[in-house]
Amino acid sequence: MTIPAFGDPAIVSTCDPIAVIRARAVADVRCLRALARAAYRDGSPKADLRSANARAAARQVLDQARRLSALRPPASNGVRPAEMAD
Repeated sequence: MTIPAFGDPAIVSTCDPIAVIRARAVADVRCLRALARAAYRDGSPKADLRSANARAAARQVLDQARRLSALRPPASNGVRPAEMAD
């Protein structure tokens, strides 16, 4: 199952944007954790370092999704915080 990209008009118009952000983050974290397991088991040089980097990236993805979820309610009321501006 593939999670649609954030901003897909068909998904955003029918779903809660926070749910889309969280679903995408969970999918990305699963991929990163699988990458960490594969990196640890493949036997290549510095496997433990590559595995740790993938796990750290997974934590960062979850933290970013939490921050975006916390900022999203004011944006849904028409107010756009400076942190969300492009």
